[in-house]
Amino acid sequence: MQICLLIGTVVFLGGFFFQSALAQSSAQARIAVQGGRFVENGSGKNFSPIGANYFRLHRNSKKPEGGHGALCQGAYDPEYIEKMMADLETGGFNTLRVFHSYLMGDGGILRSEESEEIAPEYVANLLHLLVTARQHGIRIIFTWDIWLPSSKWLAKNELPNESLYDISLKSEPGMGANGIRFSLEGMRTRANSIVQLIEGIKRNNPNLLSTVLAWELENEIYFRMDQAPFNMGTGSFCFNGRTYFLDSDAEMQALMDDNIIVWSNLCAGAIRKADPDALVSVGVFSFAAVGRIGPEDLIKSNTQDNRAPARLKALVRADLDYLDLHLYGWKTHSVSILQSLERDLLSVEWEELIETTWSAGKPIIAGETGIFATQYLDSAQSGKINHELAAGGYRELVTQIKKRGFSGALYWIYGNPDITSADAQKDRHPPLEHFPQYGRILTELPSWNSATLRRNPP
Repeated sequence: MQICLLIGTVVFLGGFFFQSALAQSSAQARIAVQGGRFVENGSGKNFSPIGANYFRLHRNSKKPEGGHGALCQGAYDPEYIEKMMADLETGGFNTLRVFHSYLMGDGGILRSEESEEIAPEYVANLLHLLVTARQHGIRIIFTWDIWLPSSKWLAKNELPNESLYDISLKSEPGMGANGIRFSLEGMRTRANSIVQLIEGIKRNNPNLLSTVLAWELENEIYFRMDQAPFNMGTGSFCFNGRTYFLDSDAEMQALMDDNIIVWSNLCAGAIRKADPDALVSVGVFSFAAVGRIGPEDLIKSNTQDNRAPARLKALVRADLDYLDLHLYGWKTHSVSILQSLERDLLSVEWEELIETTWSAGKPIIAGETGIFATQYLDSAQSGKINHELAAGGYRELVTQIKKRGFSGALYWIYGNPDITSADAQKDRHPPLEHFPQYGRILTELPSWNSATLRRNPP
């Protein structure tokens, strides 16, 4: 079943009008952040984001190896989406985190580098997703991979307040992925892609904006230590009028912190100009997840992973509404789930962070949680996952996450049409579609929105 957009009227090519569904989507309370909690705007009723993640890859002539394409024409499957939303509702969930695309060309978010509109069929898929989610009481968090579409249109439109900062228009040679955050063109492209999606929703049915729980600027935001300016080793680098010396871990961390605050603020400001009630955040993994002790473990680090995540203590100072830390259960013969979690939290300066978020009134969610199920085998010889044991490990993880005052958690992943039952049996992160017992663990834990637990966790 395909979807297209025809002169302001969205239709299914299957023969019935989608516009009627848009018209029937009545007002819905926005979710806001108040006093460190997610609440329904107006009523003040607590809201705890509990649910799953959804992604699907799309391949086209410009990217034959594939990239994120959950809403791309050719990858978007309306019938599967409707089944998934119904399944999530039945399971007692209220949130789905969905990855947007950076692909261009056939089925992509933009039809070409010269395009000056989001592809109409992409907008139509977005609208169908939101209408379907709304019908089943599901809120949507949208997020992005690190990469951006190469778009002259998105890169040239200035952001509110960008004149207040001293930022290079273009990325410098050798920056690679880091240039996305150190250049105005990178910042504009990220922010304007979200703004244009918001405008597309507003043109068709602004009521659907309340189904969007939040816009996460990036799935897991990090810097590459093997790319400029962090691979220079010596010398200095200037950003926003300040000079940083690159032979010092402390100076390098300060550069990362200052950059990520400016990047977040500029993007969030543009989004809130388009939709003043929008919630904005980003996702991160822990320093320990990439073999680092914590912030400032950069030059001296022994890790083979070239990524260094954004520092949560910096993000809490940015114009973001909540924090999103991704946590997975890891267990070996010598390391327990609890020990692994404690290592992750220690690496993000948890004790100081939790006090800072309390003072700032910002909740924390675990926007990705999961278990490495391949560590729970019936036997080494069989290679078969024991899902009863793996689910027990996941229960231990999310119980500990909740005790520490997180306001919600999302499972990785729900599944997608490309994951067969045979694939699911071997997946190290068992898809919820095939193994619903993992999802029930989340819904069985009461009272996730527990801001009071943050100061004195059990």
